[in-house]
Amino acid sequence: MRFGEMLRHARHAKGLTQVELGAGVYSTHFISLLERGLRQPTPDMVQHFATRLGMDVQTLNWWVEPPDAEDQPALTTAMFAANYARDLQDNALAASEAEHAANIAYEQRNAPAWWDMSMLQAQSLIALRRMEEAEAVLLQMEKSSLMIASAELRSIVQGRLSMIARTTGRLSEAVDLAHQSIASAAELPELSPARLQAAFILIAALAVKGDLDEAWEVATTLDLTEGAPAVPSLQVARGAWAIGNVAFRRGEVEIGQEQHALAARLLLPQADLETWADFHKASAGFKLQVGIVDDSVRESLLNAERGLALVGTQLQRLELGLVQARYALLTSDLRRAEELLDDVDRHRAVLDFEAVAELEDCLGQYHAASNAPQRAARHLTEAARLHSEAGAEEKARELLEQARAEGVKRPVPDDVNLAPRPWTASKGGPTL
Repeated sequence: MRFGEMLRHARHAKGLTQVELGAGVYSTHFISLLERGLRQPTPDMVQHFATRLGMDVQTLNWWVEPPDAEDQPALTTAMFAANYARDLQDNALAASEAEHAANIAYEQRNAPAWWDMSMLQAQSLIALRRMEEAEAVLLQMEKSSLMIASAELRSIVQGRLSMIARTTGRLSEAVDLAHQSIASAAELPELSPARLQAAFILIAALAVKGDLDEAWEVATTLDLTEGAPAVPSLQVARGAWAIGNVAFRRGEVEIGQEQHALAARLLLPQADLETWADFHKASAGFKLQVGIVDDSVRESLLNAERGLALVGTQLQRLELGLVQARYALLTSDLRRAEELLDDVDRHRAVLDFEAVAELEDCLGQYHAASNAPQRAARHLTEAARLHSEAGAEEKARELLEQARAEGVKRPVPDDVNLAPRPWTASKGGPTL
């Protein structure tokens, strides 16, 4: 009997629906394809189904029909299905289909196809906030014998790993991986997309960790000029975005505004709606952090809301909610701030490290404005703890000073540098 038939019989015997068998990891559509014999499982899929069915892995392996290493049409079909799922923005299906296609490509020793499908699988998992799985795929890519001996591709994998480490609160590791990405790309042309992207990732990792002088040094060495024929305008925009972020963090507000204004001119919604919306969300957030409330902030908030309503992920919309809450706090609209913060807090499990820390910071500011100093101090101290454990000591000290200023009943200890451990949540995404 085919694997699909045996899987369907076993699922019925266990009394599971396709949704329950997939358990949020594999879509019902993909399981249906498996059960109808239109797909064959990878080893990871077999392990998952064995666990859900309470069966021995070896038993399920006996059901699997070995792929035909010469079946090129099967690989073509599988890659088409994965890319089609990506185009439909069905990340769960794209991850499953890409894993299936990557497995066929690996059996055929087709390195380019294996690379494309493995990267699509990792990107889809990141979009689903399944960071541990995405990291495992990327680490497997880095170590595989099929890894193409390309400085560009190795730099891309290391960069993605750095972004995952950053969003899960492992900031020192994120910086180390970003440096590795820079080193791998060193032999590429100075303004090549891969080398620039590696620099942007390093700048972000350093800035979040609080190493602002080093981040500024990397940022200011980028030779990106508007209108330069060798550099696409999108790369110039990303560079201005990254430099502006660091400038705002350093208190160089005028430079930050100039760089973000340049990025706003070059980023167009018709070219990349998600990047355009994500930039405006970030730009409004950085300006509000330094106390700017002007027309550019209001325009960015409106642009971000429009764009993310169409193409944004749940995490991106929650991050926008935090930015809107900070705007409400700065404009003394405490009722609106409370509504926004309550909504984000209800979805805390979806947030990554940076968003959780920002939520605690905003809650602290909200309670301070609401004349509840003890609650304010508690949330600010929690934000400080998150930053300290992630390795962002300077930000942790800043938040602790605010907490003490709110008047803590029990003194906040001077030494909050607990043994660092990775930040974790029920689900753990990255943006520049």
